[in-house]
Amino acid sequence: MAKISVIIPAYNMASLIGETLDSVLRNETDMDIVVVDDASTDNTCDIVEQYIARHANIRLMRSETNTGPGVARNRALATIDSQYCLFHDADDLLHEGAVDTVLPLMDETNIDVAAFRYSVLRTADGPAGEMPPIDKNIWDSVLGSRDSAMIDLDSTAQFLVTINYPWNKILRTSFIRRTNWRFSTARINEDILPHWAAYMNAGRFLAINTSLTTHRLVPGREQHTSTFDERRLEMFAALKDIEKLFLDNPIFRAKYYPIFIVFKAGLLEWAAKQMRQDLHGLFREYVAHSYQYFTDEDFDSVYRINPSIALASYRMKYSHR
Repeated sequence: MAKISVIIPAYNMASLIGETLDSVLRNETDMDIVVVDDASTDNTCDIVEQYIARHANIRLMRSETNTGPGVARNRALATIDSQYCLFHDADDLLHEGAVDTVLPLMDETNIDVAAFRYSVLRTADGPAGEMPPIDKNIWDSVLGSRDSAMIDLDSTAQFLVTINYPWNKILRTSFIRRTNWRFSTARINEDILPHWAAYMNAGRFLAINTSLTTHRLVPGREQHTSTFDERRLEMFAALKDIEKLFLDNPIFRAKYYPIFIVFKAGLLEWAAKQMRQDLHGLFREYVAHSYQYFTDEDFDSVYRINPSIALASYRMKYSHR
C-alpha cells in the first residue's frame, strides 16, 4: 500500500501533463499517482502512457465522456487505499520534496488535514509570485514567522474564506471515508464543498508556512476560473451542495454559516461583474433562488458580522417572489 495517492484530473493537458508528473515524481515518498483523463481530445493519454512505461507507481483512468474535474476526482478517490491523499491539478507544479515535508508532520501530530502555502505563476516563463492578497494576508496574520502551527478553526475561522483550492491540502484517507468527504459534481466551483467540509469536519488542522506547490495561471489558456458563459451557472449547484452540508449539520450551521454567507456574497459579486451581458437576468434569478435557505435567524447572525451583506442577502431572498 502506498503512503499517499496523488489524484490528477486531466482534460486536454498534453502540453503540460509531462511537467506536472515530473514535479510530482520529485518526491521520495512511496506514492500512487492516479491520472484521470476526462475524455481528452488531444494526446494527453499517450503522454501519460509513456510515463507509465517508466514508472510503476503511475496509473491511468479514462472517462468515455467529459464529466468535469469533480466527478473525475471522486472516481479516482473510490479506488485508493493509501494512508493519505493529495488532489493535484494537471497544469500545476508540486515542489520538490513537498510530500516528504508534510507527511512526517502529519504522522507526528496524527492530524487529518494539512494545508500549505502556494505560489502563482502568471506568465508562461515565470517567475512564480505570491498567493493572491486574500490568502497571503490570512496566512501572514495567523502564522507570522512560524514554520508551522496547529490551527483551531473555532478561533481562526478566517481560513474558511481562503480560496477554495484543493491542491494545497493533504487529507488522511480514513478521514475522507469517515466524513463522506467528496467533490461536487458541478463543473464550476466543484471545490467549494470539499474546502469547507475539510476544515469544518477536521476542526483542527496543520498549517505549513512554506510554499509547496505552484499554481499556473497562464494567459490565453481557458480555465474554469475564467469561464463566464452558461457553464458558470453550475456554480449554483456547487453552492447548493454546501447549503445541504449546513442543513445536515446544525453545529456547523450555528458556528460557520454566517461566514459562508459573507463568502458567498463576495463570490456572487465577483461572478456577476464578469458574467456575459445576455445572461445577467438569468444569473439574478439563480442568485435569488440560492437564498431560499437564508432565515431570519441567519439575518441576525450575519448582521453582527456585516450589516450590508445581511441586508443584501435578505433582499435577494425576496427579490423574485
